[in-house]
Amino acid sequence: MNILITGVAGNLGSHVAAALAERGHTVRGADFVRATVPGVECVAADMVDYETCIALGAGADVIAHLGAYHGVHLPKPDNPIAKSEKEFFDANIASTFNLFRAAVENNVPRVVWASSTVVFERYWQAYGIYSLSKIVGEEMCRFFHRQHNRKIIALRYGGFVPRDFIGRGFGMLETWIELEEVVKTTVAAIENTSVDLAFYDVQTPLPFTEEDERAYRTGDKLAVLTKYWPQHADLLRRYAEHLPPQVYLSDVERTQRELGFTIERDFGWFLDELSRGRVE
Repeated sequence: MNILITGVAGNLGSHVAAALAERGHTVRGADFVRATVPGVECVAADMVDYETCIALGAGADVIAHLGAYHGVHLPKPDNPIAKSEKEFFDANIASTFNLFRAAVENNVPRVVWASSTVVFERYWQAYGIYSLSKIVGEEMCRFFHRQHNRKIIALRYGGFVPRDFIGRGFGMLETWIELEEVVKTTVAAIENTSVDLAFYDVQTPLPFTEEDERAYRTGDKLAVLTKYWPQHADLLRRYAEHLPPQVYLSDVERTQRELGFTIERDFGWFLDELSRGRVE
């Protein structure tokens, strides 16, 4: 399969491109800067430019548009990597439109697009223009599916920006997911040929019910956690200061079921690793 990956210089794009190449696909990677990924043809391209995107899409069987500015780039005081709202619009909205049009102009039947959990209302105030860009992007997914009959999968990624092991592990109770699992999910979406239009949650699966979520938020957090991981009760008490104020539920089971894979690095895995002394 011939695959175009955007954002190939980034943390996600580079790993996804390498994984696809290892699986025998022909992968072309594009980014604003030239990258080097084993087994992948990498080109530097300005995807804000419409004609550039049309040319990039030629010969592809699927376009995976993974490039974007993220929450770490928000225009905040004292942020050394901040991008303006105009830069967010160009990178996250204009380029997304251009690449969807590239799929239409080149008769590419399928697109995988990087959405985010910031589309949910709980993030709106904190993530501003980033949330807006992903909400607009999801509407473009619906438009190009309806108007141009493209098969489209949008992946609503949780957090996977590099951080320490303790932060990553307890972050799984919110929206964190290990990079290896994000790559696995993305590869499964790119290789899928049956889904017509879907928006999939990409977070660490949690066993909690809505009643558990309420009990965790308003009551004894340890009681909720030890109900599911009683063997780690002492460990959880020891690290209680790291527990987030609430847990976020998502339908990751649907993501795994419909895309045909299993997330293995979950909160239970984290506790097992922590109990063995892993803290890096």
